[in-house]
Amino acid sequence: MANKDLVFISYSHRDEEFVLRLSTDLENRGAQVWLDRGDIQGGEQWRRSIERGVQACAAFLLVISPDAIGSKYVAEEIGYALRYRKAIFPLVYRRTNIPEAISRQLEGFQFLDFTQGGYATNLTDLLLGLQRLGVPLHAAQELSPSELAERRRQRLGAPVRAQWGAAFLRIPGWALAWAIGWALLFTVLLVINAYFNEPSNTIIAWPVGGFAGGLLGGLVAGIFTMFALRHNAVSIGWKHMSSAIRIWGLIGPIACAGVIAATLAFYEPNIASQAPDCSTLGLGECFAAGFAYAIGAGIAYGLALAFVMILLVLLAVFLLGALAGWLAVRRIRRLEPGILGRQSFWVISGWGIGATVAVIAAVTVMAFLEQAI
Repeated sequence: MANKDLVFISYSHRDEEFVLRLSTDLENRGAQVWLDRGDIQGGEQWRRSIERGVQACAAFLLVISPDAIGSKYVAEEIGYALRYRKAIFPLVYRRTNIPEAISRQLEGFQFLDFTQGGYATNLTDLLLGLQRLGVPLHAAQELSPSELAERRRQRLGAPVRAQWGAAFLRIPGWALAWAIGWALLFTVLLVINAYFNEPSNTIIAWPVGGFAGGLLGGLVAGIFTMFALRHNAVSIGWKHMSSAIRIWGLIGPIACAGVIAATLAFYEPNIASQAPDCSTLGLGECFAAGFAYAIGAGIAYGLALAFVMILLVLLAVFLLGALAGWLAVRRIRRLEPGILGRQSFWVISGWGIGATVAVIAAVTVMAFLEQAI
């Protein structure tokens, strides 16, 4: 006899992070979830336990991805679900070419495409389907009359409303994550600097400057990120934002080292080749001409070098921030697979601008502290 509370999820362990989020959301709303480690080979006792789980469930959720569709264990679980005539919910997590044999097996079942629209919207549709099966969902706010009316209007063509309130509330979280990551980044840079140079007497200026710069840059990046993801704001949490700490704290030092090396190697002026010809001048005239040239050329080349170096550094930092934004988008997509290309563009651009602002702010704060201490 089927357990009306039980929801069986069949998936590949490569998609485990998304599935754990989904199972947590279902359990928080009253469902009992059975998770199958579909790609982990087990003995016959384990496989019989899986079959009993499918037999006992009220609903069978199939998380579709290339890895899941290619797994023979997931294929067996689909077979169990069909044998015991279970209601199957195919959930598209990653774009997949479904073989014809499996496609025929899933005919007649309504697909939920999590790569289209927000996670929260698709979760509402899933909860509605489970409710119709009789799965008790006592804490599902998404099934309240007002939320269902809104979802009904969306299906009829009404645009999904931007969740501006939730979006603005999440911007400080991005700023905090950036600040922590940049404090770690500048601490690592401080250690590297101390290895090659004399230790600074104002070592506190480095992490504090990094924290302040990261906080300001994170605000900029957070504004761009939440503007791009305003329709997905409810689904964005600290688990997404904390990726900024790892990106800046771990990947940042390696990338910064490459940026500094490339910038320093780019421009090397050759002043001597343009020195004045003293063959027709007297000693005093030659000295005066050489002195005047040295002053003029030194200032000109120094300003040119400084200008070029600043432009190169800012460009390199922008590209570094864009790379960090791309990594952040990849992280967000693991839990929010419906992020579109244009949304990614704004997030990546915002992170590039945020990194540029962060560097300028961090260096300014460091210079101020070194003067003040």
